[in-house]
Amino acid sequence: MAQSCNANRDKGQQLSVTSSVTTALQHGGILPSMSKRELGKHFIREWRKYRGLSLRRLAERMETEPGELLTSHANIQRIEKYEQPYTQEILEALAEALEVAPTDLLSVDPSKNGEVVDLLRLINDKNRAQAVRVLKALTG
Repeated sequence: MAQSCNANRDKGQQLSVTSSVTTALQHGGILPSMSKRELGKHFIREWRKYRGLSLRRLAERMETEPGELLTSHANIQRIEKYEQPYTQEILEALAEALEVAPTDLLSVDPSKNGEVVDLLRLINDKNRAQAVRVLKALTG
C-alpha cells in the first residue's frame, strides 16, 4: 500500500512524508529523539548562519549532480537540531558548501573564530611563515 502511495511522488515528497512520520513518532514517544550527547556537538547551524545561508540554499549547494540534491533542507534542519545523525558524506558535503573543513564544523564556533578560520584559509604557502611571525608577535 505504501509503495503505491509513493509511486507517483517525487523524491522531495517522499522525504517530506518520511520526515513528518518520523517527527510524529518521536513526539508521540514511539521513537526516541537523539540528544547532543548521543550525536556529538557540532556547529553546523552556526556556520550556516555565519555564511548567511537559508536551509534551502544550503541544501541546493549540496547537489550530487545538477538538479539532484544530496539531502533536503528538512534533513539539514533535523541534523542541526540533533534530531537526526549525519553521515560522513553529509558532513563533507556540508563542509564544502559552507567553505570550511569538516573538522571546523565539529570544533570551531564561527561566532568566536570564524573570521580567523577564513583568513587562515587565504594564507598561501609563500606567506605562511610571515603570517606565523605576525601571529606570534600579536600573542606576545
